[in-house]
Amino acid sequence: MSSARRWISSFLTGDADDSVSASADPAAPQRRPTRVARPVSASVPAEPAAVGAPAAPPVPDGQVAAPPPGQGQVALPDFVDPPGTELVAGVDADGVEYVFEDDPYADPLVDPRYDADDRNWVRYRPNWGGYLRFVVLALVVVFAIFWGRGKVYDWIDGEITPASAPGETVEFVIQSGASTNDVASQLAEEGVIGNATVFRYWLRCDGNITISGFLGCDTEHSFQAGDYELQENMAFEDVVAVFEEGPIPIELVKVTIPEGLRVTEFVERAIEENPAFNEEEMLEALGDPALRSRYLPEDVSIFYWFEGLLFPATYDIPEADLGNERAFVARLTEEFDRRYTALLDEYGVPPEAEALGLSDYQLITIASLIEEEAKVPEDRAKMARAIYRRLEEGDLLGIDASTYYAVGKSFTEELTVEDLENPSPWNTRAVAGIPPTPIAAPGEASLIAVLRPEPGEFYFWVRTGEDGSHTFSATAAEHEAAVEICRAGGWC
Repeated sequence: MSSARRWISSFLTGDADDSVSASADPAAPQRRPTRVARPVSASVPAEPAAVGAPAAPPVPDGQVAAPPPGQGQVALPDFVDPPGTELVAGVDADGVEYVFEDDPYADPLVDPRYDADDRNWVRYRPNWGGYLRFVVLALVVVFAIFWGRGKVYDWIDGEITPASAPGETVEFVIQSGASTNDVASQLAEEGVIGNATVFRYWLRCDGNITISGFLGCDTEHSFQAGDYELQENMAFEDVVAVFEEGPIPIELVKVTIPEGLRVTEFVERAIEENPAFNEEEMLEALGDPALRSRYLPEDVSIFYWFEGLLFPATYDIPEADLGNERAFVARLTEEFDRRYTALLDEYGVPPEAEALGLSDYQLITIASLIEEEAKVPEDRAKMARAIYRRLEEGDLLGIDASTYYAVGKSFTEELTVEDLENPSPWNTRAVAGIPPTPIAAPGEASLIAVLRPEPGEFYFWVRTGEDGSHTFSATAAEHEAAVEICRAGGWC
């Protein structure tokens, strides 16, 4: 085979065409070739056979005669041909016929006799076939990436905006406290969307989801709890639009608890406003220590746990809680704690109360007295100032509303002399100091009056107006004059 043909064959097959320059030193160790060449004919003359040597046996047709021993052989390492050695005939560049012996056990690289100081230089020709295969492989990989990328984007787009029309209606409920992941999983389970993972990343990326950029998206979303009406197989944008509109309004029952109610009156009013409430269940809830206000002292009797600590207001009760008395009581208690805490943060405790060493519970009790005694808003802060002055002097508070509570009478009934002298600790006509518990539920206006009393020398008050307003006095003489007006009006 010519050199040109061998080079072309090497390039097409990808085999390296290496030329090895052996050491000029004939004594240098020889590398064992992968293919061991045995000449069939040689250009050098064979040495004459020795006298008396036996003649070579005849060679059958189709076979190559092996040269006599010691004649025309190439110097080869001593080894025994392993079983299965394949012989291949060939002709070298000089026209010499050889038989090539493929030795599977040969080591073409290192001869055991090779010494580090004896180096053979090897010249490698570029393996253009390997480069070509690499380029082709790279092009195939790039094509596959772009083709796969397009398929992925097509699939994502199909999840975001389904090709088919929306299906049947789905009654969808977002539970209170549900996360965005919870909502996405629920949407997929109920068939509203096809893939929860894609929906989550679509939300996080504000609808601009990309394969390379979705890991960097961090937009937070939240949805309002409630009932929604969706459809199967909806587009993501349509689902979010429904959520943003808010849940379907549910039927609510309004229960109004007015200011000034005692606990017993509260139970009656709550059942009247919402017939789904049960009296026995309501009383049981009022005995639950887990529902107590944070402002209730530990030594208060269970009967008075919620007296004055249920915030009066109008409450919307959802249909699911119409028969839940415990939830309703808890809601009123929590509302009171929240409102009173906010007022304390805004106004603080007045100096008069700090000087007297009054607790929050005592301030709430004073507010309940004002709630029951005052009939017009402008009287509340003056009444608070007068109560603080009487406490400073150690005098009786003398508030009729407390006497009504002490003897268990309503304001439509008249007080007797016996009632006024009743030694109950709630009767401020007979016992000095602040009652041990509130006597009713104070509203926000009365709580503010206790925290912000009106400056002045107010000490006495008596009703003098048709609207229930009072006249406040600093001296006994001024008070007696106002009492005459009260008597004339029939209010005293």
